[in-house]
Amino acid sequence: MRTKPSAGLEADETALQRAQAEQFGFRVEAPGIVEVTNESNENPTEYQHIVNLVDSSIPR
Repeated sequence: MRTKPSAGLEADETALQRAQAEQFGFRVEAPGIVEVTNESNENPTEYQHIVNLVDSSIPR
């Protein structure tokens, strides 16, 4: 017997589909600093974020 998935499961599936469809660009600015751009957007420069990696186990 099949039942309708819960709302939480649907949200997870939607997030998964979106993650698979989005195209992200990555550029290392400096050790531990990465610029992330959503290249799928019509105006990618409006969707750029600088990420600071603080995990010391990441190779430099």
